[in-house]
Amino acid sequence: MKLVKVVSLTVFLAAGQGCYYGSMIGARTLGENHMTVTGAVALPAYMNADDRREAGEDNVDDVPVSPSLIFLSGATNRIDIGVSGRAWGLGPLVRVGLFTPEEKAALSLVAGASYIIPAKLLATQFGVSAGYLLGTSLEVYAGWDAGYGPDVINIPDDSDGNNDWDEVENTFHHSINTGIMYGLPTGEAEWIPESIGFGFAIPMDLTRNLVMFGLAVTY
Repeated sequence: MKLVKVVSLTVFLAAGQGCYYGSMIGARTLGENHMTVTGAVALPAYMNADDRREAGEDNVDDVPVSPSLIFLSGATNRIDIGVSGRAWGLGPLVRVGLFTPEEKAALSLVAGASYIIPAKLLATQFGVSAGYLLGTSLEVYAGWDAGYGPDVINIPDDSDGNNDWDEVENTFHHSINTGIMYGLPTGEAEWIPESIGFGFAIPMDLTRNLVMFGLAVTY
């Protein structure tokens, strides 16, 4: 059943293009031998109607709905390794925690790389995230994500109006993130996710003022 869910999420998320903002994995490492797959979608919300209209008319910083898929496995209590798929790319991801997952506080560093398939170029990812466990199931977190790679939001058009990946430019991107991860009591019901997450990412490198609102489901 879990394999079916993973494959379904992969097919669904691979159909979208995505962007770099908001990782939706929280700050707490998984713990040794714990494996998860997280499917997430980020929705852009412009701060005013003028920014939204101009983004569509100029086709500049017109941020799309952005799906992502992240597989993580706990190599040790403080190190997670896995694969991330987002922003037209796929590549390895590592999260290193300063504390064990059993502690209330969480502080982690994230690093990764993605091969942007249409552009045939490499993008990097890095960040830091801090969290705190309220009770036994609710983690609140905040952090900063950044990276360098192809500008997958502002892709030039060719003469036929299609994406011209040969002309795409590399750019530095970063955002401030905050959110919550809520663990669900799954019991023996396999269809219930392990956790759900809600988050916000504020891009710091765009000309438009917007917030990415994210929803995540982890199995």
